[in-house]
Amino acid sequence: MKKIRLFISEKNLGLGTRIKLRDNDFDYLTKVMRQKIGDRFFIFNGLDGEFVAQITEIEKKSLSVEVGEKISDLKKVPNVTLAFALIKNVRIDFVAEKATELGVARFQPILTQRTIVDKINLERFSANVKEACEQCERNDFPEIFPLKKLEKFLDENEIEKKILILCDESGKGAKASEVLPALRDREKEIVVLIGPEGGFSESEFSKMRQLKNLFAISLGPRILRADTAMISALTLVQEFL
Repeated sequence: MKKIRLFISEKNLGLGTRIKLRDNDFDYLTKVMRQKIGDRFFIFNGLDGEFVAQITEIEKKSLSVEVGEKISDLKKVPNVTLAFALIKNVRIDFVAEKATELGVARFQPILTQRTIVDKINLERFSANVKEACEQCERNDFPEIFPLKKLEKFLDENEIEKKILILCDESGKGAKASEVLPALRDREKEIVVLIGPEGGFSESEFSKMRQLKNLFAISLGPRILRADTAMISALTLVQEFL
């Protein structure tokens, strides 16, 4: 069987479930992968695990599949949220793809005082996350939250119950090897904070450093691009988890 995986939004997948696929999924299966009646591929919905599906009918703009055997249960990723300042479209596509591959459970786009881009196309972002899940063999699907101002995000009641990892480009952060091992055994949600291209402002740094559950780490002696910092930080956090 060709290794074709497809995320679908259908709930309650199970043996014998019948599903109709349209639009991009239909085009991908029939025009890109050249699938025909009787061909099989894998599907998952982020809730019930992963299943084999077989094409039973192909129409002009849709196709029907029947769900077969379950091949794996839902595999949960570490409890990590990426809170990131917006960057340009091409690079934000990169963030969606690579953070998904690195096992992020949630995405929280944020607006900061120095953020240049002030809008995010959540439909496009979700499409990039979907494609990354299909490619990297995740069978869950990360949550994607609406855009939120950093100040509002830090003022939320639940924020005190989380562990905040601030990627500090100011030079005041500790070595990751000194901070992250102490967090390994905790079960709290870990939020990785990545600033904008111009960095966090002094007032934002001041507000964040007042939080007792915030740990500032350095990612090295060089100033990294936001998307590079994201990969570096998530790799470190995943290693210690």
